[in-house]
Amino acid sequence: MDAPIGLFFFGPAVIIGIIMLISGFNTVSATMVLVLVLFGLKYMHTSIVGKYKIMQAIVNNIHLKKDSKILDAGCGHGAFMLQFSKQAASIGEIIGIDIWSNKDQGNNSIEATQKIIDSSNLANKAKLKTAAILDMPFSDNEFDLIVSSLVLHNIKPFEKRKKALINIARVQKPKGQLVIMDIGYETSKYVRILKELEYQNINIMNAGYNGWWGTPMVLTFVITAIK
Repeated sequence: MDAPIGLFFFGPAVIIGIIMLISGFNTVSATMVLVLVLFGLKYMHTSIVGKYKIMQAIVNNIHLKKDSKILDAGCGHGAFMLQFSKQAASIGEIIGIDIWSNKDQGNNSIEATQKIIDSSNLANKAKLKTAAILDMPFSDNEFDLIVSSLVLHNIKPFEKRKKALINIARVQKPKGQLVIMDIGYETSKYVRILKELEYQNINIMNAGYNGWWGTPMVLTFVITAIK
């Protein structure tokens, strides 16, 4: 599950609500418990179901050229990589990098992800590497398509995130496609930096209900661009 620490809020809050309910604050407590339970269930829905629907919709709109080289920057369990299974014939190589942090995703390790990849039809085209987006071991202009899902918001402060975007642009081929799927309200900053990096056809989309992390106040956005 993504950012398992995010759920730690809901348990104690529900317990406090139940204590208040037992103490006699019926209407307020019952409402509070119900709202928190709904928030928790929606968070789980987005983590277990919703984000995959968003990824699938994104990939369905990507048309790969023959022998495309793809980078998943911050691949985690390989969820985004696996969405390309139906387009395997067009893929030359797909590489996933991660720092394998369990803080950001439960049971996150290169070994666990390798097992998942090995059981897919991408096994002979996929590689995993331990690397940070800020320090990627790739040549300039190497990838036709770069995707990054629910990763960049973890790079703080934003100046470091800007350096990550600069590094992504460095390894992307001219005319290559970029897809950023992330959470937060800093889309204007992303757009500004991408324009500075001479990306074109920049589009922003709110991922909608499937991207609500507990509440619509924590939403998922998708940015696409061409270098």
